[in-house]
Amino acid sequence: MSPRRGSCLRALRPLRAALLTLCGLAAGAAALAQDGGATSSAPDAGPASGTQAHAAAAQRESFRRCDEQAFLVLNIARNYMMTDRNRDAVMPVLKDDAAAVKTAEAVMDRIDAGIVRHPGQEAAAALFECAAAHGMNVGAPREQVALCFTRTDVAFFLHVERSKHVVRENAVHNVGTRLTSRALYPTALIEQVSRTVYAGAEPPDLRRLMGTVAWACIRERPRAASAAGG
Repeated sequence: MSPRRGSCLRALRPLRAALLTLCGLAAGAAALAQDGGATSSAPDAGPASGTQAHAAAAQRESFRRCDEQAFLVLNIARNYMMTDRNRDAVMPVLKDDAAAVKTAEAVMDRIDAGIVRHPGQEAAAALFECAAAHGMNVGAPREQVALCFTRTDVAFFLHVERSKHVVRENAVHNVGTRLTSRALYPTALIEQVSRTVYAGAEPPDLRRLMGTVAWACIRERPRAASAAGG
């Protein structure tokens, strides 16, 4: 474990699960670019030449950056709301990254102003802004993307339950009781994600798990259920 990550975990320990995902926010991004997600608006030109391979690599890097930015915003917003809008609980972890601090201040200001109803709304806005800047197409309506980021709550809270050594059946019950909207958090999704969370000897990487939940949802056809924001 790196000294930075170790100090991060020590700082978060008193706050427990509410700040679990803030460790490594500024530096870590999920390795999801290789699987797809946001896509370039350029047409497929056939077999890759050297130039096309370079363009594809640039596209993957752009996706990685946008994915990272969206989850940075999601975690800042979630943790700010979960700690009763306590800036002191969020900012110390980001203090060494000026860009992350600036992002956090803007996100928290919008929450304080009542503009943001749910972290998923902010994450979707961040993803679309980044994708537009990089000439990429998210591939789903903003409302659906906000809904999909909202559904990462399922992964987050199931991971918390597993980390507390709660058995899977009880974890499913606890998360279902906490996340009461079945339109936002279907029972089938809670069950499905719980199987992934409890499959191994150790809990899975939370950031990757949240990314898997979000992007699997984004790739689906638009649903009739209303999103948390838009």
